[in-house]
Amino acid sequence: MPPDPGLVSRVADSLATMDERAVRQRNVFSGRGFLIGRSTFAIVWNDALLVKTTRAEYDSLLAAPGVAPFRPGGASAMGTWLVVPPETIADDPELAEWLRRGLRDIR
Repeated sequence: MPPDPGLVSRVADSLATMDERAVRQRNVFSGRGFLIGRSTFAIVWNDALLVKTTRAEYDSLLAAPGVAPFRPGGASAMGTWLVVPPETIADDPELAEWLRRGLRDIR
């Protein structure tokens, strides 16, 4: 399933609103990745959002409803990447907060 174009647009709009002008996009893990420099911090993957979190925040964020570790192909969890389900980011303020969490990992 390709990345949800509506969510890709919402992520791009949210980052622009947050004044994150250095962000670029590219295809990553069959999704649409958002990067600063060479560091990917978020990926629209199907209709969900993958977010790279800091090690310090990972366990507490994993406790959020519906949030799960990213396990590509059912393998072991990939670092501190989390899958954030569509219902968790249905509202723009929540989407922006998850993007901020991803940005914290690369700064």
